[in-house]
Amino acid sequence: MKVCIASYDDDPPEGGQGVYVRGLRAALAERGVEVRTVAGRGANAMQYRRLLHRAPLDFSLALRRDPSPLLRDNPDVVHAQGGPGGVLLLRPLPVPLVYTAHHTYRQAYPLLLAPKRALAPLERRAYARAAAVIAVSPSTADAVRAMGVPHVEVVPPGIDVDRLSAFGESRREPGMMLFVGRMEREKGALAAFAAMLILTQKRPGTRGVMVGRGSLERVVRLNLGRAGGAIEYRGAVSDEELRSLYARASVLLMPSRYEGLGLVALEAMAAGVAVVAYDVTGLRDAVGDAGVLVPAEDSEGLVAATRALLDDPARRAELAASGRERVAREHSWAVAAARVEEVYRAVIAS
Repeated sequence: MKVCIASYDDDPPEGGQGVYVRGLRAALAERGVEVRTVAGRGANAMQYRRLLHRAPLDFSLALRRDPSPLLRDNPDVVHAQGGPGGVLLLRPLPVPLVYTAHHTYRQAYPLLLAPKRALAPLERRAYARAAAVIAVSPSTADAVRAMGVPHVEVVPPGIDVDRLSAFGESRREPGMMLFVGRMEREKGALAAFAAMLILTQKRPGTRGVMVGRGSLERVVRLNLGRAGGAIEYRGAVSDEELRSLYARASVLLMPSRYEGLGLVALEAMAAGVAVVAYDVTGLRDAVGDAGVLVPAEDSEGLVAATRALLDDPARRAELAASGRERVAREHSWAVAAARVEEVYRAVIAS
């Protein structure tokens, strides 16, 4: 079987979609599926014109004008990555189209006047054209079905538990907090920084590390001086550096406004990090009772929950164990790839 994956994000990934594509591609290859990727950035990026200066939309427009990059080598299936920051394929293709819905525009931008919410009808049209839609979580599946798209299957992404837990607990730093994500408002970058700032000032021996790139990077850098060296900004890091940070962190802060599922939370849980997150769709699916969820936008609750975990090593160890078990049970790439391949074969057969 030959599959073409269409994704704006690719290796090295900027966000969850790129992480998903990398993991799925490797797991499918192990099953003997021939996978080729057409991407808007990264190792498999194609050249396209920047007309709107919004890279994912420009990438989608380029594929609408000329879908031939997707059809080179005659794939049996085209598998597009959808959701905010994803691909919108609105032109019929001569081969079956499968979508993975990582999130939806209506979930991400609930305000009616939000400019990006205007893409929701196009997203619905794209999913309606697909032979099948894979959702990364039950909440995302519900959101896609609410668009009137019936053919939705929930297939959670895989997590490489063995790789992430390889360091064990020997490097764990009791007072280290970690944020990993794009430096954007929807990811809660400033909320995480503010919580770290309060805790480093009030709790001796506490430090924070911020990882990621984005439009708020400059704001974070300008405010580092207020922490007196207790908060470090790393920017983009390699996979090996990220694994090392997961192995050292005691608490991951994830105050996202929305998530399709929350791959960072799952990676942290696999590595034995206790997670404190906002109680929003996606994160609720990923974390459940294996972490601590606080009401969305509750900055005081975020600080209190993080401090409580920093002060309670027994509770952190309990959450680390339940988090690893949850990820290992529900997020095997071997199982995920097998289920995705079943979807491919079903749409080819039909």
